[in-house]
Amino acid sequence: KISLSLRAAKIITNFIALNRELFNYNEVTEQTLILISDLLQDGFGEHPFYYCLVAEVQNEEQIERSYTVGYAMYYFTYDPRIGKLLYLEDFYIMEPYQGLGIGSEILKILSQTALETNCSCMQFLVVIWNQPSVEYYMRCGASDLSTEEGWHLFRFNEETLLRMAAE
Repeated sequence: KISLSLRAAKIITNFIALNRELFNYNEVTEQTLILISDLLQDGFGEHPFYYCLVAEVQNEEQIERSYTVGYAMYYFTYDPRIGKLLYLEDFYIMEPYQGLGIGSEILKILSQTALETNCSCMQFLVVIWNQPSVEYYMRCGASDLSTEEGWHLFRFNEETLLRMAAE
């Protein structure tokens, strides 16, 4: 049995491990630098910066115990051209649980959340070499903005921010 929840303790406890799995899957060499206390404050404080949906599977031997098999981390942002949008930051399902409809159920809940909060769309990034995910999202009706609108993604790291702020 699979359930979805928004519980802080379960999310924080399993986030780092699942995030490392996602990094390994995406061949990212960076490690998570954020502290657990920051995750708690930023996601479950008075003014959350993000939300997280977790997928859990009940332990067959111990019905009262469950373990997390996937998650979606998202937040709301704004684009002056299109208005409010839901931004899907991280989305991962452990490999043994892929293809069971868990990801589809999470995307359904995220879609409902976007519509209930009057978002015009949901945006996300997919690493360029992950063709199965690209194809899946395209089959679901996603638009590839890198080809359709020609956008480039840029980032200023903390060192650059400090330099620019001091100038």
